[in-house]
Amino acid sequence: MGWLDKLVGKSEMIKDLDHVAIVVSDMDRAIEFYTQILELKLILDGRLNGGEKKSFVGTKSKAIIALSENKNRSLQKGEYAGGVNHVAFGVDDIEKSRQVLKDKGIEFIEIKMGDDGKAKAYHFLDPDGLELEICSNTGEEVPQY
Repeated sequence: MGWLDKLVGKSEMIKDLDHVAIVVSDMDRAIEFYTQILELKLILDGRLNGGEKKSFVGTKSKAIIALSENKNRSLQKGEYAGGVNHVAFGVDDIEKSRQVLKDKGIEFIEIKMGDDGKAKAYHFLDPDGLELEICSNTGEEVPQY
């Protein structure tokens, strides 16, 4: 059927990323960080259910991060915390978002510049050492920074 795929095109099975599930050492601290610092909405507060304490945060229309608590999780800083290099969040205005985070005490560990000499991405750490990124839309399939 390779000839048919070439003729009509192959549809993509995966359309987008639904959410990222991360393990945190302190659910209260994680929820505070993701809702107060990153201004995500608490969609489901799993602390009320006990057990794994899975909570979800996201935008006004979609959960994008699932938080699971493991109080025995060892802290790792930056590079490949738990095997993940980083999680990137798209923002409309990169400099406005940078300033909001800076005003809330966030320290940036890396700034990625575009070919135009302007910042395209800022990297920082969450309370458990997971590297996060805010980035502007480059209009490219793969970021050019």
